[in-house]
Amino acid sequence: MLDDIIFAVTNADTDSNQSEVEQQTELMYTDNTIWTAVFNADKTAIDHLIDIDPDVINTRGAVGECPIHMLFLCGTDAHLEIARDLIIRFPIIVTQIYNKPRYYGENILHIAIVKRNPTMVEWLLYNNHLESYREELLTATATGDFFKIGQPSYYGETPLGFACCTNQWDIVEILLKYGADMDATDSNDNTILHMLVICNLSEIYGKFKARWIEQQTINDSKKIIKSKLMKHTKLWNRLNKDGLTPLTLAADLGRAQMLSWLLDERKTIQWSYGNVSCVLHPLDQLDRDFDDDNKQRILSVIEVMIKNNNPELVHPIITSLIDKKWKYFASRILIRRFLITFLYLLVFLGTTIIQQTRPEIIIADENDQKAILINDKYSSVMHKILSRIGRFIVISGALLKSAREIHEMRSLGFWNYINSTGSIFLENFLSCSFCLGIFITQIFHLFEIHHYETLILAFTSLIGWGYMFFFIMPFRFTGPFVIMIYKMLFNDVLRFCIIYIIFLAGFSQSYFVLFNRNASNFENLF
Repeated sequence: MLDDIIFAVTNADTDSNQSEVEQQTELMYTDNTIWTAVFNADKTAIDHLIDIDPDVINTRGAVGECPIHMLFLCGTDAHLEIARDLIIRFPIIVTQIYNKPRYYGENILHIAIVKRNPTMVEWLLYNNHLESYREELLTATATGDFFKIGQPSYYGETPLGFACCTNQWDIVEILLKYGADMDATDSNDNTILHMLVICNLSEIYGKFKARWIEQQTINDSKKIIKSKLMKHTKLWNRLNKDGLTPLTLAADLGRAQMLSWLLDERKTIQWSYGNVSCVLHPLDQLDRDFDDDNKQRILSVIEVMIKNNNPELVHPIITSLIDKKWKYFASRILIRRFLITFLYLLVFLGTTIIQQTRPEIIIADENDQKAILINDKYSSVMHKILSRIGRFIVISGALLKSAREIHEMRSLGFWNYINSTGSIFLENFLSCSFCLGIFITQIFHLFEIHHYETLILAFTSLIGWGYMFFFIMPFRFTGPFVIMIYKMLFNDVLRFCIIYIIFLAGFSQSYFVLFNRNASNFENLF
């Protein structure tokens, strides 16, 4: 059995960590050491070694552990009895933590929680000999590589986080009874509620939230006496380092069941009549908030769903919200933007035609067969007026669109803006590309670099009219076809171009070598 455990541990770790675990195992089987005595639960041998050298209880093992940690890890009644005896004799050892990177910060309270031993947890916090160390036990954070985000043992670092994430409400009650901080966050600014979303524990989430509200009611009465201006952000509205609340984190992680539970948990039933109920759902965090434009706006659930393009997260509440938004104002906004964009592109088209057309009349002389160019002064003046008006409208439109995109970039955040997907990515990409093309074209026109101006103008025209795809994408009649083209361009065509370029480069070099008449020059090179 022990060999199986060692095998599992060594397979789970990297090569460097394997050597540490192997060293730890070797120490357990080395005669006349504290580690052998601890592993065998030999109290007589442990007492004998302590009598010889009392500092032996502070000995560090291969992964930064102390003897007290190994006693808790072994976890049998005999080991825990020895641990109690040592703690009573040397209370300071309860504050010992792993001091090497792999398990750094873990203490015996963490271990007792993971071992699911509420009796030992209660004993550590209740014991009068350890009262001065209680706060240090409760606030210790396990920040080693083994407990980092993304690891199976990422439990929120604090003992309270460990208890919640391992679904042990009885131990949570014990920790709270002795003063564990419900507002504690880890190094990623994740609260306990964030951690419960990550671990997909809706039942513990509900209990913890109710307990926090109960505790907050008591605390608020005290705070009102001290300061009536003091405000406290609700635990479920707090942001982690990624700018996500527990609700938006559930959407970001793709926790469909957890997201559905959280949305139902937030609802308020106004009235019920048989099977019919009137239910209110708060829109904060669910949809975009327009209340405060001065602060950087956080992403809503709908925006996170669109960004991640996960259809499994679609909920009847979200579907109903989107349908109502489309019915009452979104459709009108889309039509208005479509008309403005279409008229703008018509002006852009007319301006391009005028700029590329000469206001001159060509008359052929039948006698000497010579072409005569006659300038029409009236046509020339009209040409300049229309060209300048059109150029002014085109540049103004590009400036306004650029300002709008910059505002959106600042509102969403740069990384959220460039990491958008689907129709939002298409709109952002085409908008920025078109505006950039217009500005570059005007710069080339100013310096009279007409060849490159024409080249950039051609690509800009293609991008500008391609922007119309954004407006026909939402409709069933044209949307699937646009999405098909979009996927082909960014998937199939892109892959084909990469392979084509490789073949083109290879065959080009091969034909150059084969058909080069100066092949003798190659002989001089080698």
